[in-house]
Amino acid sequence: MSTVMTKVLRADAAGPAVQRFSEMAIIGSAGLLPASLIAPDGSALQKASDTALGIALCLHSHIHINSVLSDYVPKSVLGATRIGALGVTGIAILGLTKLNLAGPGLTPTVKKLWTAPPAQ
Repeated sequence: MSTVMTKVLRADAAGPAVQRFSEMAIIGSAGLLPASLIAPDGSALQKASDTALGIALCLHSHIHINSVLSDYVPKSVLGATRIGALGVTGIAILGLTKLNLAGPGLTPTVKKLWTAPPAQ
């Protein structure tokens, strides 16, 4: 297996550069979230920040779910669960990217959770 694929599958043990990337993804999210909330719905700024936020959160989650897998999954099935986690991460990135580029976007979708349904 290639070194890159090994680092992707074992993201929790891939080294300090990957851990640093994960930290930067969350720090960057602290700036992206307010930008997404302040930007007008459907604007280029909101689409860009929503897309970056969706990718950053998915990659951060992938790196740290591998730490959970390392701690709690038996070694005999660890490889298969890491592949499954990578699949879920890929699907999440694709889904959020589609939501952000072809749909209303991540921020407007989450805002709808706190919006009262229209009266009938």
